[in-house]
Amino acid sequence: MKTIMCCLALLVALTVFTSAAFAQEPTLSSVEAKFDTTKDGKNDDSKLDVYLKNGDGQEVGKSEGNEGHWDKKSSHTASIKIEGNPTKAALANGCVLLTFQPHGADNWKFNYQVTLSFSDGSFIIKELEVCELTQYNTTRTDSF
Repeated sequence: MKTIMCCLALLVALTVFTSAAFAQEPTLSSVEAKFDTTKDGKNDDSKLDVYLKNGDGQEVGKSEGNEGHWDKKSSHTASIKIEGNPTKAALANGCVLLTFQPHGADNWKFNYQVTLSFSDGSFIIKELEVCELTQYNTTRTDSF
């Protein structure tokens, strides 16, 4: 009986040790940015770039050259291409950088939502309201 109890204790200890040793931090599996134009639409020849940065300021995802006419009261989605294999921990204190490339005069007013999905099924959602990009104010950075 003593031998059986020792074997079970050893088995439990090995299971706990190996589970902790092989546990992996969740990684980013997808990112989506949804833009809801409010009062002023985006001109068809103006472009929007969306960059995702980790807590160290390094780029870990992007969607460039989003163009087309975005009417007021319309919604458009940009899928962000993930670069590398960023972990959830590395994205702590990260941000979204929007870069607007207007063609001439353009004043775009919008709300947007960024959804980060992770390999363990968890997600982070950041919603921002009353945003504006113009030919004079072409970038904005928002933390998530």
